[in-house]
Amino acid sequence: MANETHFFSTTPSTREEILEATFYALCEHGYADLTISKIGDHFNKSQSLIYHHYEDKDDLLLDLLEYMLEEFESQVPVSTQSPKAYIYEIVDQIFGDAEGSNAQFSKAVLELRAQTAHNEKYRELFRRSDEFVQKQIALVIREGNEQGVFDVEKPKQAAALFQTVIVGVQGQQTINENNIIGSSKIEFRRYIDQCLISSNE
Repeated sequence: MANETHFFSTTPSTREEILEATFYALCEHGYADLTISKIGDHFNKSQSLIYHHYEDKDDLLLDLLEYMLEEFESQVPVSTQSPKAYIYEIVDQIFGDAEGSNAQFSKAVLELRAQTAHNEKYRELFRRSDEFVQKQIALVIREGNEQGVFDVEKPKQAAALFQTVIVGVQGQQTINENNIIGSSKIEFRRYIDQCLISSNE
């Protein structure tokens, strides 16, 4: 989904200042090379405050991940328009601008998603967020089925495809592959038009 240029609070608490510093340090150094000291380089206050709030790097990164996923989930549109308009809005958000903060946000998310292979705490946070997004999209697809707008036999499977595309686009955003993202958006729109939208529309 699309993200604002600066998704942290403009009047941040100490916790949010630490999380913001961690976000930029993570984008700069990656998970493997990230240290509390490098986070401190992006933090305008005493580094001892970081240790006051967090036990170690992963404790801090898990809090950052939860904060970021809450921001990501807040970008999922509320279903107040027609199901068809909603789905097209979701597509526009998935394939948003690949430059600037979107790329940074995607890079940080992918760095942390990679940890799910070895860490259950990361895995659980991503599982919860992925399920939230899929449930919202599946709900709208079911509403579209009831209204005769969509003709989808298995809404949950269709929603899972949307989630998979979201993760894939985030990967492309980290290398600014605008051509691939643009081509994929055209093809995904074709899938929606031919496989989701009812022939009676």
